[in-house]
Amino acid sequence: MGLLSRASTLDKKEKIQGLAFSDFIIKHSLKICALLEKKESDYFVINSIGFDGNSIISAISTADFWNGICPVSKKIYSFTNQDEINPLLQLFSLNIKDNIKNLYIYKNAKSQILLSTEIITNKIVDDIELLDNSFHICTISNLNSLIQDNSVVLKFDIDFSEAVESFITAKMKSDMKNKSYIQSALLNEIYNRFICYYNSPDSTVLSGINTLKTVIITDKTYSIELIANHLILNIKDLLEHYAELIIIDFSGTAESCAETQAFLQS
Repeated sequence: MGLLSRASTLDKKEKIQGLAFSDFIIKHSLKICALLEKKESDYFVINSIGFDGNSIISAISTADFWNGICPVSKKIYSFTNQDEINPLLQLFSLNIKDNIKNLYIYKNAKSQILLSTEIITNKIVDDIELLDNSFHICTISNLNSLIQDNSVVLKFDIDFSEAVESFITAKMKSDMKNKSYIQSALLNEIYNRFICYYNSPDSTVLSGINTLKTVIITDKTYSIELIANHLILNIKDLLEHYAELIIIDFSGTAESCAETQAFLQS
């Protein structure tokens, strides 16, 4: 049996209805997309994958703007030529907009807007209507197949507070009334990257407003410093050089399923 056999699902207090954004991304293999929601008179990114920090800020947009782009709810809008796409490029950073060839938009029944660089299918539409504010539920037993005889389970506490705060202060300057929305969106992008790209979906949990816990299954040839540097490097496109302010604390190794579960739940 593997190290993490006989594990149980984390947090079974209540059955989660709807669909977590990270599970939605994994299910449909989406690479660059964002879910925007209206806050007062403007739309903000509330969840995303493949967006950098500058795009999350640039995507702040008025309800009137979106009423002109996608006036009808529950309809898929496709933008496939440059003249159609150009008005939408203001929502993206310079690093992303140059690579955009097509854009697809859908407004769900809650007036949330999905903006995607990949085709929005009818199956995706069905799931957009199920999206909620939940997070992926970790099933520790799913990590079992990743563990080999020489594997070790490394525990990390990661704090993005200073990095996110510094990035927002530098980019938004006096426009701090929207700080909380951008702060939340940045952390959700980071969390979704860990869940969907950087690690196994069952290896990471949010542990605070700007913090998360993750376990990395590796062999003994990789140093803690190398892993930490790699994680920071992967966040640099999101937070630029402010990613260097991320605090990564190594919390030792997990020797059992119970210890792994206890770490992610604590």
